Amino acid sequence: MFYEKNLIGFQGRALGINKIKYITIMLYEDAPKIYGLDDVKKDKTVYVTEGPFDSTFLSNAIALCGADGDISKWGICDPVWIYDNEPRNSEIHSRISKCIDRGEKVVIWPNNIHEKDINDMILSGHNVKEMIESNTYVGLEATLKFTTWKKI
Repeated sequence: MFYEKNLIGFQGRALGINKIKYITIMLYEDAPKIYGLDDVKKDKTVYVTEGPFDSTFLSNAIALCGADGDISKWGICDPVWIYDNEPRNSEIHSRISKCIDRGEKVVIWPNNIHEKDINDMILSGHNVKEMIESNTYVGLEATLKFTTWKKI
C-alpha cells in the first residue's frame, strides 16, 4: 500500500484453505489502511471494495484492507460501497446496514448472481461494471433491496 507515493504497508492473502485468510502489516500506525488511495480521482465516484484484488477490476476504486474505515477523512466525497455477495454473512449485513444508515450508496447484488466476489463474477463472464451501475442504491430503495437480498 502506498500513500502520497510512500510505501506504508503490505497485505498478503492465503491462496489455499487457511484459518487466516489475510495478513496486513502497516509500517506506520497512523497511515490509511487503504489500497489504491494514491491512484483514485477523489472528486469523482470512488468504488470501495473489501479487498485489493477486487478493486483492480474497477476504474477509480480502492480497497479497505481491514473492511471498515472512515474514508471521508481521506478526501473521498462520493463513495459506492461494494461488499462481497454473501447474503448469509452477518458481518457483511452489519457493514451494508451502516452504509445505508449513513445515507451512502451501496451495491446490492441481484439474486440471480451466485458468485461471491467481483473476481469470481469476472471469471464467470459477467459485465461487472454494468451490474454495479444498475444495482447501486441509496436510502429507502437500498433498505428495501437489502431486506430482500439478505438471507438471515
